[in-house]
Amino acid sequence: MSKKYKKILFDLDNTLIDDNENRKYAIKKILIERHESILDEKVQRFIDIDDQFWKDRADGKIIEPYKFKSIQEKTEWLRAQRFIKYLNNISLDEAIQINQKYIKYLSEKIIPIKNVNETLKYLYEKEYEMYIVTNGPKFAVKFKLEKINVEKYFKDIFTAEEAGFMKPHNEFFKKFFEKVGIYKKEEMLIIGDELDKDVAGGLNNKIDSCWFNMKKIPNNTNLKPNYEINDLIQLKDIL
Repeated sequence: MSKKYKKILFDLDNTLIDDNENRKYAIKKILIERHESILDEKVQRFIDIDDQFWKDRADGKIIEPYKFKSIQEKTEWLRAQRFIKYLNNISLDEAIQINQKYIKYLSEKIIPIKNVNETLKYLYEKEYEMYIVTNGPKFAVKFKLEKINVEKYFKDIFTAEEAGFMKPHNEFFKKFFEKVGIYKKEEMLIIGDELDKDVAGGLNNKIDSCWFNMKKIPNNTNLKPNYEINDLIQLKDIL
């Protein structure tokens, strides 16, 4: 076990789970229910809208229209906006209902990232304390972990729903720190696929980061992770 790190913070989507295939499956189910075509370009359009929406949300570009009564109401409104844009001319209530179905479908077909089980088992046996830290909905997160049989390795799940803020915002991490109680930031390592959320969140909160760059894309940003891997099994060389 690394003497330096004790708590390992894992992103979920496209870090432990193949979220792109997962989302394509779910949106196809929605389109079939609505008797609409499931052409590849139509499916990809949703993925593009979804990616851009959450990027805009993290950048503070999504303006909330009023003060919500609860985090749940706020979350429902936020997630519904993607479907309002994608499907056009549907009401907020209908978009909320579609999102509920979408979340359910997300939990039906879960594809793990290569070497996820072997890597998590290794870290668990090394007695690392592992957490999920994700912007995804908690309902879907639990199902995904159960489907690939890795939930037993994690001490807890922490989501943007619970925090009321998304990664990389400091408030997300502040709420996480409050939840885990006594901790030392220098003993934490965050691992994720997104530079602007996982690595930036680590940098902003003085936590070491590991960029899971599975597609081996160039880093054209000023965000510099402490480590970079393209296969989860490489964590054995770090931890």
